[in-house]
Amino acid sequence: MKNTFFYFIIFPFVGFINAIRNYRSDWAKPTIIAFIAFFGLTMVKSDAADSSRYITNLEFMYNGNKDFDTIQNSFYTQEGGQADIYVTLVTFFFSLFTDNGNLLFMFFGLVFGYFYTNNIWLVLKESSGKLSWEKVVLIFTFSMIIGFWSVNGVRMWTAAHIFFYGGFIYLFHNNKKGLVIAAASILVHFSFVLPVALLLVYSVVRLNFRLLYVFYIASFFIVELNVGFIKSFLESNMPDFILPRVKSYLSDEYIEGSNDAFQQANWYIIYFQKMLSYFNLVFITILFFRLKNERAVAVKRLIGFALLFLTVANITSLLPSGGRFLNVAFLFSLAAIFITVANTKDAFIPKSIKMLSPLLIVFCIVSIRSSMDFINIITLTNPIVAMFTNINIPLIDFIK
Repeated sequence: MKNTFFYFIIFPFVGFINAIRNYRSDWAKPTIIAFIAFFGLTMVKSDAADSSRYITNLEFMYNGNKDFDTIQNSFYTQEGGQADIYVTLVTFFFSLFTDNGNLLFMFFGLVFGYFYTNNIWLVLKESSGKLSWEKVVLIFTFSMIIGFWSVNGVRMWTAAHIFFYGGFIYLFHNNKKGLVIAAASILVHFSFVLPVALLLVYSVVRLNFRLLYVFYIASFFIVELNVGFIKSFLESNMPDFILPRVKSYLSDEYIEGSNDAFQQANWYIIYFQKMLSYFNLVFITILFFRLKNERAVAVKRLIGFALLFLTVANITSLLPSGGRFLNVAFLFSLAAIFITVANTKDAFIPKSIKMLSPLLIVFCIVSIRSSMDFINIITLTNPIVAMFTNINIPLIDFIK
């Protein structure tokens, strides 16, 4: 812990890099968590980013426009329309003594960092000995799927890491408390009702591995959904307090705005997620045939759920914002692939990673580029400098 405190006060970013290099040290994990908390404190918070809405809400509460009874009564009611408990309660607590959004996001970064870092270590622990090049590429890709800079979208991506944490320890370690932890993701973002429902279905219904693979392949051939039918179905069956959210996500204005944003995005933003989809498609097909004779029960259980989740995520990606679930599903598939590569005796499986690695490398490069929109130049300093400066300049501005 002395190393963690030293790095946090003097140079968190250097501590972050050294923790990666010395990942087996007992100080590595808390040092990375501390850096992500510092990132939350210093990250770029522009008007166009999601973080600006949370900061505006904090300032609104701080100015006495909401009390706890009002907030409490807004949960799960049609009038209040509030379905995400975590962010609302934390924001209210901070509003009791500050309107500083940097401090709020420091706490968000701390919580996000805890689950993000522990998820990486959960997967890493399943590999013994020195990390080969193939395993390095896989774990690096895993860490990039929902990287630490994603704390900008604190509700969705914190919920994603909580869900993976619970889902992994339940599926791979058969620890039933994982189901409770995974279900807790709903308190962070209401849309995780869907992944939690899938996890429960997968737990109760015995789904054939071959059938799951066929459904996964078939999902790539679905190119269009009847949004009107889905909207009507959800409005007829969802609880009243969620209806405002459902209507907003499936409104014509939101769909049109999402399409416009997609068309205006840079080519690498549009296609980099597809790189991971193609990698999963090819490598899971390899595993489907190569794992038949191996007794990797826990890994097969993890891959089975990944197949179910990827199938549903491929379909929901045709809806506005539905593509975000693909990233959550990728966490499960990449974890299963890493563990398989780390423990298999089949030499062809690691060789396959080498052949497909260009797809992962492109994905990681674009992810790093995306992170530079949120990494502030102050993030490369320390908390003492951050206390006395108010710079909000993304790192990418110094590279272009």
